[in-house]
Amino acid sequence: MARLLEFIEKNDKSLAILLLVLGLIERVGWLLIARDQFVGGEAFNVAHSVMLHGTIADAFAKGSGLTAHLPPVLVVYAGYVYRFFGLNSTVSNVILSGTSVLTVLAAGYLLFRSFRQIGMPAHWGLGALAAFCLVPLFPQLEMVVFRIWEGGLASFLAALLLYCVTRSTDPGARTLRRWIVITFVASLLFFVNPAAGLAGFVMVGIWLIRERPVRAWPAHVGSAAVVLALVLAPWTIRNYEAFGRIIPLRSNMGMELALANHPAAVSNRDPKTVLLDRLREIHPQESQRAFDTMQAMGGERVYADRLGAEAKAWIAAHPAQFAALCVRHGVQFYFPPAWQWNLYVDSPTNTMGVKLLLVYLFSALGLLGAVAGLVLWRGPALYPAVMLLVPVVTYAVVQPVLRYHYLIHGISIFLAVEFVRRVVGMVAANRRAVG
Repeated sequence: MARLLEFIEKNDKSLAILLLVLGLIERVGWLLIARDQFVGGEAFNVAHSVMLHGTIADAFAKGSGLTAHLPPVLVVYAGYVYRFFGLNSTVSNVILSGTSVLTVLAAGYLLFRSFRQIGMPAHWGLGALAAFCLVPLFPQLEMVVFRIWEGGLASFLAALLLYCVTRSTDPGARTLRRWIVITFVASLLFFVNPAAGLAGFVMVGIWLIRERPVRAWPAHVGSAAVVLALVLAPWTIRNYEAFGRIIPLRSNMGMELALANHPAAVSNRDPKTVLLDRLREIHPQESQRAFDTMQAMGGERVYADRLGAEAKAWIAAHPAQFAALCVRHGVQFYFPPAWQWNLYVDSPTNTMGVKLLLVYLFSALGLLGAVAGLVLWRGPALYPAVMLLVPVVTYAVVQPVLRYHYLIHGISIFLAVEFVRRVVGMVAANRRAVG
C-alpha cells in the first residue's frame, strides 16, 4: 500500500490527466447517444442575433431590440460560430460542445490542483476528481446547455480564481503583480456570473486580510477597483449608449425577483406548476401577452424595472413570507428537487433517484466540509468554503434552477471528499491513541 501511495503521489498530475481524458470520452459518448439536442431560450436568441446582424439583441426574439439581459461573452462567441458554420449545424454544435466540455474538465483539474495546494493528499484528490469526471450527473448541462449559457465558463473562472488564491499563500507569491492577476480573474468571474463573482471577491478580500499587512491594503484595494472598472467599462458604456442608464452587469434582476417573489409562490400548489405559470404570466420569452406588454412599456429595461418594483413592494409588505421563500430557495440551490431536473427537458426517471442521492450526498458533505473549513480547519481550507457558501446569498432571493446549482457542483465534491478524509483521519488517530 505504501508503494502504491508513493506512486500516486509522484504521478498525480499524469493520473489526473488520465481521468480527464476518460471524462471527455464519457461525455462524447453521451452526446453521440443523445444526438440532436439543442438549447434555446434567451441565450440562443441573442446568439442568433449576433449571427444575423452582429448585434447583442433580441433576447426574447420577435425583434425585442438591444439587450443587457445576460452576459455577452458566450453568446457573442456562439453567434460567430453559427455565422461561420451554420445555425445548429453539426459542426457548430461540435465546436460549442467541445468548448463547453473543455471548460468543465479544466475546472475539475483546477479544483484538483487547488485542493492539492491546501493539503489534500494525491489519492484523495484523485478520488474527488474521479467522482467529478466519471459520475455523469449533469451531461445535458455540460454538453448542450453550456454551449451558450455561462455555467461552464463561470465554473472554470471560479476554479481558476481558487487556484490563483491558494497558490498565492506562499510568501514568494504575495506580490502586487500576482494580486492584479487575481483581481482580474475575479473581475471576469463577476462579469460572467455576479453570484460566483461576489463569492470570489469575498475570498480575495479574506486573502488580502490574511496575507498582506495593513499598510499594503490601500494599494491592493485601489488596484483591484481599477481592474474591476476596466473589465466592466466596455459593457457598461455600451449599455449606457443603448439604454441611457448605467448597467454594469445585467438588466434582468427585476424580472428574476418577480419570478420568485409573489403571492402564488407561498401557496401550497405544486412548485413546478407555480413557476411555469409565473413564467407564462410575466416572461416575454414564454408569453406573447408578456412580450406585448414589455414592448408597450418601452422595452426590456423598463419592463424589468417595473416588475422589480412590484416584487419589492410585495416583499416589503410580506417580510415573513419573503424570509420563508429565501430559506426555501437556499435549500433548493444546494439540494435541487426532482422537478427542477424536469423543468424544461424530461430526465430519465430510472436514473433520477440515483442522481438525487449522489447530488444530495455531495452537497450535504460539502456543506459540512465548508462549515468545518471556516470554524475548525481554517487555514487555506476556508477559501473553497467561501466559494461554496457565499453564492446562496444571491440565489436565495431568486428562484434557483438546475444550472445555478452547477456552479457549486465541483467544489461540493472536493469539499465532501476533504470532509470525509479529515473525519477518517480523526477516527484513525483516536484509535491509535486508544491502542
